[in-house]
Amino acid sequence: MLDKGRSINCQIGEETLTDLNILELKIRHSAEICSITFNKIDEGTNGADWEWWFTNSSENKWIGFRVQAKVINIKKQCFEHLYYKNSNNSLHQCDILINDSLAKPDPRIPLYCLYSNWSNSTELPLDYQNYYSLREIYGCSILPAFAVRFLRCKNKKPKHLKHLLQYMRPWHYLVSSGKDKSGELPQRVYDYWANFIHPIENLILEELDENIRGELNECLNKYLEYNKICLVDKPPQEVIKLMNNELVDRPDQNLRTITVFKERDRGCEQLEEFISNL
Repeated sequence: MLDKGRSINCQIGEETLTDLNILELKIRHSAEICSITFNKIDEGTNGADWEWWFTNSSENKWIGFRVQAKVINIKKQCFEHLYYKNSNNSLHQCDILINDSLAKPDPRIPLYCLYSNWSNSTELPLDYQNYYSLREIYGCSILPAFAVRFLRCKNKKPKHLKHLLQYMRPWHYLVSSGKDKSGELPQRVYDYWANFIHPIENLILEELDENIRGELNECLNKYLEYNKICLVDKPPQEVIKLMNNELVDRPDQNLRTITVFKERDRGCEQLEEFISNL
C-alpha cells in the first residue's frame, strides 16, 4: 500500500495501514484472527494503539504485546515521529507505551510496528543492499520499545531508515522464523522475541556512555521488570471477552485495537504466509 502511495506522492497514515492489515487478516483467516477496534481517541495522549495476543489452539498459553505503529515519511525516508512527545504531556510517547505495557497484573512486551517503504535510490547499509526483496520483507517491521527509549539518549537520535534498519526485524519472523515449527505458536513467538528482538535493546544500552546509563535509573528498573516477562496461562479479561464476542467497552483509554492470533490444530502456515506479505 505504501508503494502505491509513493507512486502518486500520497502519504498514508498509521491508522489506515493498521486498519487495512487487520481487514485483510480477518478476511483471509477468520478462524484464526479475532480483533476489535474502538472509536478514535486522541493518540497524542497515549503510548500504544494496538495489542497483539498470540495463543495456541487450546488457548492455555499466551504471549502479549503492546504496540505503537509508526509509518515512514516517504519523502524523507525517515520515521520523523519515532520520538514523539505531546506538548501537553510530561512523558514521551515511548515512555507511556512502556508504562502501559508493564502495568500489572498482565504485563505485555512493548514494541513499535514500523510501516516501511523506500525508493530505489535510498541509501542503505552495505549489509542490506544485496537483498532483492528487502522492501517486501521489511514492509511491516518491529522495533523494541526499550530500543527506542535508549536511542533517544544519543546525541543524534536516529530516525532515517538507513540508521534504524539494523535494529528492525520483519514482523512475520515472530511466527515464521526458523525451520523448527514443532513448538506451539506462543512459544515460537516468545523464543523469537527472547533470541532476536530483546538482544537489540541490550546492544544499544551497552553503546551508551556510562554517564548516560547512570541517568536511566527509573527506566532501567522497568527494564529489569520487563526482562521477567514470560508466557502466561490466560490473558486479561478483556481478551477473554473479545474471544467470546462480549467485549464492548474500551479496557483503557490508551488502547485503540486488540488483535488475537490463534493457532489452529493444523498449524499456522497460511497465517504466516499472509503476515509475511503485509
